[in-house]
Amino acid sequence: MRQKRQNSVREHLEENLGMYFFVLLIFTLGIIAGTLFTRFLTSEQVAELNQIFFNFFDYLTLQEPLNQALIIRRSLLQHGIFLLVIWLSGSLFFGFLLAIGCIFYRGFSLGFTVGFLIQQSALPGILFALAAVVPQNIVYVPLTIVAGVFAISSSLVLLRSRVRRQSLPSGSFLMQYTVLVLLLGVCLLVGTLVETMITPVFMRAVASII
Repeated sequence: MRQKRQNSVREHLEENLGMYFFVLLIFTLGIIAGTLFTRFLTSEQVAELNQIFFNFFDYLTLQEPLNQALIIRRSLLQHGIFLLVIWLSGSLFFGFLLAIGCIFYRGFSLGFTVGFLIQQSALPGILFALAAVVPQNIVYVPLTIVAGVFAISSSLVLLRSRVRRQSLPSGSFLMQYTVLVLLLGVCLLVGTLVETMITPVFMRAVASII
């Protein structure tokens, strides 16, 4: 069973290698765009974001307990919306455009966050960005890429069938795709736990030394 699963994963990667490169490129372009966008912030926007950042930073140094329930709720809401968009993207024959936009936005958000911290705080910003962003994104980024591949591939299958006027077993096809998205959702829960339980530990450790 394990060997069969490994063979299935290998076949999937070989068949969709080009799609993985494409989705990774879109995600990377989003990161670059988000990083560059920080250069165009107005002084008022920079001051407002700095106030939010340093208020949170001061809160961390006080060693007050974080509201983990709030972190979990926000994370679940954010990733729940992402999964819903991904599911819709793969369920519509034109949904690949929506999926591309969603992947780009995820990269943009990550690039903006890291770019702003580094631009405003130099070395301390780099250290804090690593502590605040890296742990959970070790889980989130690969799953985002996989989700993008699933959504775009599914949408293109629907588009080709529509153009060629070929019928698909839509019920079973949609059910299989829904199961894949739900499995991604379960995996994203691991990232949520990391973001809630582990990331704050790293953030406080960095906050105490910078």
